[in-house]
Amino acid sequence: MNASLKTTKGEQAKSLLIRAALAQFGEYGLNATTRDIAAQAGQNIAAIPYYFGSKEDLYLACAQSIADFIGENFRPHAEAAERLFNETPPDKAAMRALILRACHNMIQLLTEDKTLPLSKFISREQLSPTRAYHLIHEQVIEPLHSHLTRLIAAYTGRDAQDTRTVLHTHALLGEILAFRLGRETLLLRAGWTSFDEDKTAQIYDVICCHLDLILEGLTLRNPEL
Repeated sequence: MNASLKTTKGEQAKSLLIRAALAQFGEYGLNATTRDIAAQAGQNIAAIPYYFGSKEDLYLACAQSIADFIGENFRPHAEAAERLFNETPPDKAAMRALILRACHNMIQLLTEDKTLPLSKFISREQLSPTRAYHLIHEQVIEPLHSHLTRLIAAYTGRDAQDTRTVLHTHALLGEILAFRLGRETLLLRAGWTSFDEDKTAQIYDVICCHLDLILEGLTLRNPEL
């Protein structure tokens, strides 16, 4: 019983430290101090070396936490995509529906305040990548980006290995990410104070419209252009 309680307490302490570290690293990068992280987590500063070894190891633990979070939320989409790829002929309507579900999921996550520290962390890593970004990229971003590229390629009749198809996929993802990275601009331009269920639905409707324009446009457009 005592061992079980100790393990539970330890896992709770680690979880609190990672949550606080995500917020601090998101704001200040590796300039964040272990003292501030421990204080925000309500833990003794000695807990960081005890559970993680060093600040750099805690930073990597945050990256792993992000990878686990993304994987948990998007793994069902990747598994559904694999099933569609195995169908002959491919079901284009099902592919479109799957792309839209993935987009909807992403929009919901990116308009929630609780995921803001995660977005800040990844944004820093995109601009100044470290081992942490490569961990996230290899475990979840690359596989998910590849699945979406393959879906778009299969729907439009393009080559998934063509760099232009990758660029089209990245541009679509960029549209969605803009609602997080350009959050303040949108709130001011639209006269909104925050993102709520209604605002998220409006964003999704716009992405649906743009997705259909992209899919149909790429299907009709000469792949060489």
